[in-house]
Amino acid sequence: MLRFFSFLLILIGAAALAYGGYQYLQVEQDLTDESLAASAEVFEYADGDSAAVPPAITHNMSAGETETADDVFGPSFVDEEMMSALRTVPVAHETPSEVQFGRAFTVTLAMDATGDTTAADALSGTGNIVEGEARVSSTVRALVSGQAFDVEAITPDTQRVSTLTENVWRWRVTPTAVGTQELVIELFALVGEEALPLRTFRDDVDVRVSRLGQAIAIARDLSPITVVAGGIGSLLAGVFGLIGFFRRK
Repeated sequence: MLRFFSFLLILIGAAALAYGGYQYLQVEQDLTDESLAASAEVFEYADGDSAAVPPAITHNMSAGETETADDVFGPSFVDEEMMSALRTVPVAHETPSEVQFGRAFTVTLAMDATGDTTAADALSGTGNIVEGEARVSSTVRALVSGQAFDVEAITPDTQRVSTLTENVWRWRVTPTAVGTQELVIELFALVGEEALPLRTFRDDVDVRVSRLGQAIAIARDLSPITVVAGGIGSLLAGVFGLIGFFRRK
């Protein structure tokens, strides 16, 4: 029994050392990337690159004129040509109401510009479906975000709107925190170089966690140095246990 326990401690220690070392290398790589990005930005400004500095917005006003909020945000600043190019189509998206921590799930968004009255028939129907409408241009961009989720696009974010079949967007989403978390789905119409926000959907997703998930969450919260130190302690305890076992033999 003692020998088995010692071997188990050694295995746990080796795994902790490997995981802690991997975490440490990832942190070092992230710091290096951030340092290089900051250095490049400083170099651009020092080199006098005017493109790196956002241009100031100026308005020519005659003497005695004052600028009001309506002048800046009023109807005169709405591109009539852009608005007339939009058409209303049904949209629907599907998200699960309950997911497991650390286990990826799929978010699906569908848009139907074929003349149908619903886009829900392009979804699997296994999760929560929310239907609505959106005014869209010929090209649409869809994005998914959430502070408690890692999001990976499965389909292209930007798609030409089809009149032959539904447009479908899919994302692989992995929860990184437990509890009720907000998932945001945003639609943008692309007209020329302009991105016009169309619709925003906000879904609450209940993230549950198993015992294994709890262990993973605790390991993620620990610093690499703590994990490595714990691994060394477990490894030494296992080695000393084996030494004591063979000495008794």
